[in-house]
Amino acid sequence: MGKRSRLLETLPHFLLFFLFTCCMFAVLISGAKLYKNVSAVLEEQFSANTCISYITAKVRHYDTADAVSIGKIGEEDAILLKEEIDGEAYLTYLYCTEGSLMELFCSADMEVFPSDGQMIMPLDTFHVTMENDLLSVSCTAEGEQKTTSVYLQSGKGDSE
Repeated sequence: MGKRSRLLETLPHFLLFFLFTCCMFAVLISGAKLYKNVSAVLEEQFSANTCISYITAKVRHYDTADAVSIGKIGEEDAILLKEEIDGEAYLTYLYCTEGSLMELFCSADMEVFPSDGQMIMPLDTFHVTMENDLLSVSCTAEGEQKTTSVYLQSGKGDSE
């Protein structure tokens, strides 16, 4: 009877431990699924939001008189950011080609091609328009489209 009573005494402890272990694994698995879903949403939002933020920051940095314009590089729409360094004019092109947002910094009189730029990030589409000092940028990354408009303060004639 001694062995049987010990088994009856320890059996509830083992069952309780087994139940605790199962609950612990259930919480871990649900936490892992939640983390996976949250990181997938953040990854989707990262691309388009980051693209818009990057372009907006660049445009605001160059927002001086006649420094921001739109144009083409090859057949691609581009934002042209002009600056002068040691008396020489330079351009920074922001554009999308071959599924990537690209940036190209070069002398203003240099012949450029879309493939010359530095890849910034993957991007599906990129459209830019400017009307009355309002620059509108629309981009699509991983199926998510974002649009922003930046009012150019330099359009008022401030040339500081």
